[in-house]
Amino acid sequence: MRELRCGKCDKLLAKGSAAELVIKCPRCKTINHVRAASPDPEGPEPRNGVQHDHASCL
Repeated sequence: MRELRCGKCDKLLAKGSAAELVIKCPRCKTINHVRAASPDPEGPEPRNGVQHDHASCL
């Protein structure tokens, strides 16, 4: 799990992942903008653990 820390005071703001996030640090009030460097090439994890084969939909 990735940690998101304030760019000014290094306070831990969140854990996890997001494509784009704007969060205000409660300690120093800095507005932090975070964007994913690149999207996950495999996409999100399936909710039920089963991979869907799109070729079978044709």
